[in-house]
Amino acid sequence: MPRVTRRPTIRDVAGAVGMSVTTVSHALNGKGRVDAATRERIAGAAEQLGYRADRTARRLRTGRSGTLGLVLPSFGLGTDDDELGALDYYLHLAGAATRAAFASGHPVLLTPPLSTVEDLRDLGVDGGVVCDPLSDDRRVELFETLELPVVTIERDPARPERPWVVRADNEGNTRAVLDHLAQAGSERIALLAASGGWGWAEETTAAYEAWSAEHGREPLVELVDPRTGERGGHEPAKRLLTRERPDAILSQAERFTNGVLCAALDLGLRIPQDLRVAAALDSHQARDADVTAIDLRPDAQGEAAIALLLERLAGAERDAPLITASELMVRGST
Repeated sequence: MPRVTRRPTIRDVAGAVGMSVTTVSHALNGKGRVDAATRERIAGAAEQLGYRADRTARRLRTGRSGTLGLVLPSFGLGTDDDELGALDYYLHLAGAATRAAFASGHPVLLTPPLSTVEDLRDLGVDGGVVCDPLSDDRRVELFETLELPVVTIERDPARPERPWVVRADNEGNTRAVLDHLAQAGSERIALLAASGGWGWAEETTAAYEAWSAEHGREPLVELVDPRTGERGGHEPAKRLLTRERPDAILSQAERFTNGVLCAALDLGLRIPQDLRVAAALDSHQARDADVTAIDLRPDAQGEAAIALLLERLAGAERDAPLITASELMVRGST
């Protein structure tokens, strides 16, 4: 079959297979009563001709652009003061989500910070994935206001009933690392916890407190504002080590771990002989520093979120969040 030199149209495909434009359109868009063999024949002809649907025309016809939005956390409206997008976890997650969307024929738009309905409307996306929503997250509300399908990675604490969620087993992961620390000999395990209202932070803290009560341990929790940056864990960890003298610290957020290590160094503590250090989220920093951490497998989470969003766009129903597998990576720090 010769390939046309101009951009092939759906009429070219129809002419190649000897069928009506309506039949070809239904076959390529998964509509109508077209048998599998015919769909396959039409798809093969379209591929040989190099036919690709005109996204502008499709949007005018269906109201959909085919574009999916990916919304990463942001502390402010500017980008210069926002380090979150550069974190190891989000880089892996965004890359995997983009690959999964591309494989399904959908472009992905990494959105700027969203403040108003118009901010989102102007992007022209069909739906979106919101990563790590805060409690009663405004960005989730914007999608719902425009009646656009939205999936979250980790839950919005103010919307616990929402099933369109991909999340880690934060409770089970926390218990796994605490069991490991206890088995290694730690008796006073402290938690450096993220303030701010994230679902994963609340779940991790609740699991830590429940585990401590079950094992007759005193909970030692120091809250840290993640906006303090990479070394944000330094002073809080130093306060913990000076005041409470724990023999292990579980760092809840990726950006706190280096601060814990620096605090231990300042106080002349050896790791792991004097202090065991673990992180609730693995990263290249944790790997480089030989810190035990939980690998949340952000690649799998990104892929799963896109799959859920496409299911929702197709009209599927769901009654529970999707929980992805994680792995405790034991390293020299414990």
